[in-house]
Amino acid sequence: MQIKPFFPVFIVLVVTVIYAYYAMEKKPEKAMTATPKQYIQMVEEKKAERLKKRDTAAAEDAAASH
Repeated sequence: MQIKPFFPVFIVLVVTVIYAYYAMEKKPEKAMTATPKQYIQMVEEKKAERLKKRDTAAAEDAAASH
């Protein structure tokens, strides 16, 4: 009894469609997948996070030196 190739191909197709559906819902992490507006927002958010971390670290250093 031979296994027909329909079932493995069907399973791969279903998994690919499910993966593509859920991958679209995620926020793009790379510039290649983002629209220009999303890219600008992503850059601004990362910049704000960096500044916040830097300010927090500076405040901790200042508190530690007193």
